[in-house]
Amino acid sequence: MFTKILCADDLGEHSLEVLRTALDLARRYGAHLTVLNAREDFMNEEEMVMLRVDASNFQEDMRKKALAVQRHIHDDIASFQGQDVAVDILLREGKPEKVIIDVAREINADLIVIGTHGISGLKDRLFGATSQEVIQHAGRTILAVWNRK
Repeated sequence: MFTKILCADDLGEHSLEVLRTALDLARRYGAHLTVLNAREDFMNEEEMVMLRVDASNFQEDMRKKALAVQRHIHDDIASFQGQDVAVDILLREGKPEKVIIDVAREINADLIVIGTHGISGLKDRLFGATSQEVIQHAGRTILAVWNRK
């Protein structure tokens, strides 16, 4: 039924349930799983100049941050014994809803697994703003994993 699954992982507490669900589905259908972490907290060169950030240190800091995110996702996958599932980890910069939709199209995902509320869950108490955008604009099947907390 599903051959390419995209899991949106913001590394928040609820993202563990989202990842577990995506791994279970990938295992069940023999699907390839892409775990995506989209961040918009990187600065462009103009912002660095305005804030007097040293660009030479900034690149190294971003590299360390990316490696830490990748390690975190690998550890989460291992905690669910996910080594038997074909998994790619993508780290992208940009507005999460846009990045999720773009990557889903890029990899031709036939399912997106996303949480109902991310780490900024206070934005919209009923249903997360990122989830709403993805559901409305992705043009593919979405599984929204409810945040029980």
